[in-house]
Amino acid sequence: MSRVLLVCPEPLGHGQPAGVGIRFLEIANVLRADGHAVTILSPDTGLDPQSLLAASEASDVAIVQGHVANAFFMHARPIPTVIDLYDPYIIENLHYYAERGAEVFNHDHATLTGSLLRGDLFLCASEAQRMFYLGALLAVGRVHPVAFENSPHLDSLVRIAPFGVQPPRAIAPRDLKAPAVLFGGIYDWYDPLLAIDAIAIARESLPGVTLTFMTHPNPELTPQGKLGEAVAHVRKHGYEDFIRFEPWVAYNERGAFFERFLLALLTFPPSIETDLSMRTRVYDYLWCGLPIVTSSASGTDEILERYGAGSVVHSDVPDAFADELLAIVKDPGSYAQMQQGSQEFVRDHQWARVLEPLREFCRAPRIDDTKEFIGGLKPAAPQSVLSRLKRRLAR
Repeated sequence: MSRVLLVCPEPLGHGQPAGVGIRFLEIANVLRADGHAVTILSPDTGLDPQSLLAASEASDVAIVQGHVANAFFMHARPIPTVIDLYDPYIIENLHYYAERGAEVFNHDHATLTGSLLRGDLFLCASEAQRMFYLGALLAVGRVHPVAFENSPHLDSLVRIAPFGVQPPRAIAPRDLKAPAVLFGGIYDWYDPLLAIDAIAIARESLPGVTLTFMTHPNPELTPQGKLGEAVAHVRKHGYEDFIRFEPWVAYNERGAFFERFLLALLTFPPSIETDLSMRTRVYDYLWCGLPIVTSSASGTDEILERYGAGSVVHSDVPDAFADELLAIVKDPGSYAQMQQGSQEFVRDHQWARVLEPLREFCRAPRIDDTKEFIGGLKPAAPQSVLSRLKRRLAR
């Protein structure tokens, strides 16, 4: 078995991990269950040049995500390295240009490029992400004839390993007459105002409906512009009695927290971010038996339609979301079918199953010895049309 080093970009010590942190904790659980020795470094557990060097010297393989890759490749010894790209941060962070200028994108671009050049295996969350990253890998020279010859589908370079869920849990009974709705954390690619207005409209027919947002456990890591807009919108319209903002819940306590709610609601505008992202909360909500009403995004649409575990609203009008929420609440049979679909999803997306490509790599870590293929080539001299024609005729 291998000695595995996990380098996580999010703090883990507070016990309230967001998506990336959750993924790393579950990766550690799966790999330990396979018999590997696992070490985790995160910003709050001594992630510095000395610890990176020492941990890498005592490891056979590393798994790295996000911007900590810069420090890892600068200070760690060279070992087989998996770059986890399930979270397309360079696309998500395009939303921050108005607030922070080009600095965020330039940093993201340099980080992603450096990771693509140095990684030995890349993980992504969907076929759409896979094609996106293959294009990026082609641009930096990692997709080339030798890589193609060795692995025509390029599975030796990029593998799909989506998010997962914990073992199935008993679904707590919900009261359709007490429709508490959960949104979750607010990132700047969401549209919380649309959700708030939808709930306000739904209350005209169902006065008891509420909506809960969760504040981010690591606000220093991500701008909070949309959260500020949501708070201001609620105060402006006097919605404080049914729109709530609650602290992020500890990972081990989130199941009981989710059981307070009847439905989940997600609203966001269409963009390249919605095309590529894999929503962590979608997995978590379905794990706890929460049907989801959501704006359209290819990855989420596919899950909800395949398992019948929610409803996709192809509109940006709050009335459409209010109507869909009310329709589900008023139809106990449909609600029960959605809950059943969520449990089928849970059985199919256990962490050990979705992480099989990573488990396979950790059983036999390897360095990709074709990384320097482009660097070893001399630029080809341009050929004239006449010379190309002569070569063809000579065949």
